[in-house]
Amino acid sequence: MPYYIEEYKKDEVNKLLRYNVCAECGSELKLFTDYRMGKFYLACSRNWEHNGIAREYTERPELNILTRRQDMVQEHGEKKSTALTKSGVPLSGALTKTQAMEILRLVYPDVPDDQIIRTAMLCRDFQLHPLMKEVYIIPFGQGDKRTWATVLGINATRKMMARMGSFSYIDNTPRVMTEQEQKDIFGEVQEGKIQAITKLRTKGGLKAQGYGHYMLKDSPYGMDKGNTKANMAFIRSERQAFSRLFPDAIPQELEVVDEAYVEGVGKVNEKTGEIIEGEAKEIITVQPEQSEAIPQPEPEPEKLNETPIAKPQIEQLKKKLAEVGMDVAGLGQYCINQRKWEGIKDMKDLKVWQFNDIMKAIEKGKP
Repeated sequence: MPYYIEEYKKDEVNKLLRYNVCAECGSELKLFTDYRMGKFYLACSRNWEHNGIAREYTERPELNILTRRQDMVQEHGEKKSTALTKSGVPLSGALTKTQAMEILRLVYPDVPDDQIIRTAMLCRDFQLHPLMKEVYIIPFGQGDKRTWATVLGINATRKMMARMGSFSYIDNTPRVMTEQEQKDIFGEVQEGKIQAITKLRTKGGLKAQGYGHYMLKDSPYGMDKGNTKANMAFIRSERQAFSRLFPDAIPQELEVVDEAYVEGVGKVNEKTGEIIEGEAKEIITVQPEQSEAIPQPEPEPEKLNETPIAKPQIEQLKKKLAEVGMDVAGLGQYCINQRKWEGIKDMKDLKVWQFNDIMKAIEKGKP
C-alpha cells in the first residue's frame, strides 16, 4: 500500500520526497491525494501499486583535520587534545589494540586498566574509534562503589551494519507507532509509554523490524540539549531491528546511546541503553582476552542434529518470522548469504540444528 501522510506539512513532505524512494523498485516518489479518505500519500512514480518508501543509509562523511581538532577541544579540552595530537596515534580510521589503549588512557585517565583493555579490544575487533564518537566509557556510582560501562554510539552501530551491505529504513522509520500498528503487533495500545518501530531492508531483500519504548513518566538524559523520550524509543527500536537483521554484526552485550547527548558524568541503564541518573547496577561487559601464557583447552565439538525439521517446527518458524517481519524468501537469503548453508530451497530442507540456530538468532533481537 502507499505511504499515507497523517498530517500534511510542506517541509516534512518535501524532505520525504527528497530522501526516500520506492521500497520495491527504487524509483522516485510522487505526492498524490486520496479524495475518499481526505489524505495525501506518497507512491511510486512508475507503479502506484508498489508498497512502501525507503531511505537508504549513507555513512556520515569524515571530518577534515581542522574540524576534528575543534571537536576534540570541545569534547576533551585543550590539554588532552594537544596530548592526543602529539602522541602520533591515528585520530580516525582503524586502530590496533595498543593505539586504542593509548587514546583511551588519555581520554579516560581515571578508568581502571582492565576496562581500558576490554574497550581497546572492542575498538580493534569492530574498527571503532573513541575520538569519532563511536565508543564511550561511562561511570556508575561514586567513590568506592564506582564501576564503569563501555557503550556504543548509535552511529557506530549503523556503521557496523553497513559493513554487512547497504540497507534502507522503510516507511519513514524509526518513528512512533500508530495505534493500529500497536494493536496488530501487541494486541493492544501500550499505555503510559512511547512505542517506536524501525523497519529495515537490505539491498538483497532481507527484512527485519524492531520495537522499542520509553516510559512517559521517565526523563532521559540530555533533554536540555534536545534529547527526547521519542528519541530514546527510536534508539531501542533501531537496535532491536539491527540485532534481528544481522545478529552477528553488533556486539550484543553492549548498550547503545545517542552520542549527540553524551556529555559529562552520567550513568547507563544496562537494559535500555539511555544515560540516566541513579544507583549503579551490575552490567555485562566484553570478556578480557585470555593470557597467552595459559593454554586454554579446546572445547568439545558440538554434535549437530541432522534430522529434518517436522511440521510443528515449520509452523513455529513461520510464526517467528512473521513477528520480525521476514518472509520465506528473506529466510532463504539469510541461510545462503549469511550462514552459508547449501541445499536450502524450502523450510522442510532445514535440519534441527539449523532450525535451533535460526530461532536463537531471532531471540537475540528481543529485549
